Amino acid sequence: MANEKLRRSPCVALIGDMVKSRDVLRRERPRVQARFKRFIDDLNKTYSRFILSKFAITLGDEFQGLLLSSSPIPDLMWDIERRFADRELRVGVGFGTLDTPVQKFAINVDGPALHNARLAIQNAKQHRELGGVFVGFGVLDEVLNGIARILWFQRSQFTQPQAKVNDMLRRGLSQSEAAGKLEITRQAISKQVGSSGWHAYVEAERAWRVLLEHYVDPKLGITHEQSNRKS
Repeated sequence: MANEKLRRSPCVALIGDMVKSRDVLRRERPRVQARFKRFIDDLNKTYSRFILSKFAITLGDEFQGLLLSSSPIPDLMWDIERRFADRELRVGVGFGTLDTPVQKFAINVDGPALHNARLAIQNAKQHRELGGVFVGFGVLDEVLNGIARILWFQRSQFTQPQAKVNDMLRRGLSQSEAAGKLEITRQAISKQVGSSGWHAYVEAERAWRVLLEHYVDPKLGITHEQSNRKS
């Protein structure tokens, strides 16, 4: 009965697809696939409290999962780009219901949520868009996609040192703590933060999260207050 109840409620479907996976050399493919599996396992552990059906590899270069809440999407997009560096990953995010019972892993599930995520992946491929493409969120599609494009563009401009520093700050470290871990001066960290536009990025990402928590999560039966209590 629990599965039947969840099946009738809206959810968020997320599909990820490796860009140009066929370009991976045959001798490199086993290593990349092993890394890909570890990455998916890590996503399931990190985001377990938000997951309706666990992320699963559905094809050699594709994965999908179902979320109970949209609030972790900014974190997921960051981790998808930062934690799996072997290949770029297109991400399609769809909103809707399911036509099949919920499974432990997101295999053999179907319905509008998955159809919208699949359409989002097709749009991402057609328009060569990274950073997440949203379909099925109604009038919010344009807003969510616009913010996603801006945030992805800014991330794509980070140098490796800037990305490393920003990743530390995003995980809650202070600039002084990041400087200590990297064995560089606090002034050097401050320079990296300023040149990367990190504070502007954080502000834009916060706006993205507010939209998801206040306009999408209520449709999923989750209030902003409940989301805060989970975190």
